[in-house]
Amino acid sequence: MKKFYLLFISFILISCSFNEFYKDRESDKKDGEKIPQKFYWELRYGDNKEDIYKLFGEKFFTVTDKGKLDELLEVTNKIGPVQEYNLVKWETMIVKGTNARSQYFYVYDVKRGSEKTEESFTLEKDKDGNIQIVGYRVNQNFSNK
Repeated sequence: MKKFYLLFISFILISCSFNEFYKDRESDKKDGEKIPQKFYWELRYGDNKEDIYKLFGEKFFTVTDKGKLDELLEVTNKIGPVQEYNLVKWETMIVKGTNARSQYFYVYDVKRGSEKTEESFTLEKDKDGNIQIVGYRVNQNFSNK
């Protein structure tokens, strides 16, 4: 009977998942924020689209191909070049343990020429530990024209 209890307890412990949750830590914010900053740097000063593509994860490209991303970047460039960007909202959630994942969300007010846009980024850490963009959205308020 003791062997049965020992086996049962061992099975329970093996099947448990142990996770630690971290929400909205400043250190996680800084880690993830490097990616949108690099994105805006590439838009302003870079001349190689491949460097922009490297910031986006496979998950992004399963939904949106590079051609659609290029179209989006062309449309935003027609609004105007990026002159400045300011972080207005951010959220992070890091899970360490058996069900590990890292998710980041940032919203920026971006001044493009004489116009402003609100741009949001959803990022995730891939299996290699690299933080990549998995969602990018641009909103422009047309009522202020």
